Amino acid sequence: MNSNANQVIHLENVSKSYRMGLNSVAALREVTLSIEAGEFAALTGPSGSGKSTLLNLCGLVDQPDAGSISIDRQETAQLSQKDLTLIRREKIGFVFQGFNLVPVMTAFENVEYPLFLAGAGNSAAATAERRERVHDMLARVGLTEHGRRRPDELSGGQRQRVAIARALVKRPRLVIADEPTANLDSTTATQIIDLMHELGRSNGTTFVIATHDARVTSRCDRAIVLTDGVLQ
Repeated sequence: MNSNANQVIHLENVSKSYRMGLNSVAALREVTLSIEAGEFAALTGPSGSGKSTLLNLCGLVDQPDAGSISIDRQETAQLSQKDLTLIRREKIGFVFQGFNLVPVMTAFENVEYPLFLAGAGNSAAATAERRERVHDMLARVGLTEHGRRRPDELSGGQRQRVAIARALVKRPRLVIADEPTANLDSTTATQIIDLMHELGRSNGTTFVIATHDARVTSRCDRAIVLTDGVLQ
């Protein structure tokens, strides 16, 4: 295993297949990849190239059939589901194409929710700190005045801003983003890219962004290209 101290995630000879009826379809083939701390990396390739599979593996949502995955130099293959869940809660944030906000929660409550899951305390001091962090994140994504609104009262761009605030409020080491600009108009998409870039730089957060959007790719530090499950 590569022991570079600056690596947030390292994949070594990772392969993953899925069953489709009687057939086995290879989604990834012996992928070796390292993502550095603070890197803003685009994951590109045609539909069916393995981008979503690679995102799921990087986010520890799925496990490889072969090879190894390390987060902050910690090998994950032998970890229990409980330990994997703890790593996801503590170190990884997710931004989805469809926003995935809880519809009955306000914007404030959606951003606050990961802090509850991460075990933020319920003492008066812990509650005050939690609320301060949520207010700060909403301010940083330009939604101070919208905290009490539910997702259906927000525009697509505003909902994506809430999703970004939710992913970053726990100060993760790594953010996994799946087509974060796909449902947005051109102006809003550009604003979202700029926002992720700004927050990533100020927080030292690593972003891995699956995208077909050339505007996203052009702003990234590196484009990682997948074709038929193989790294180009």
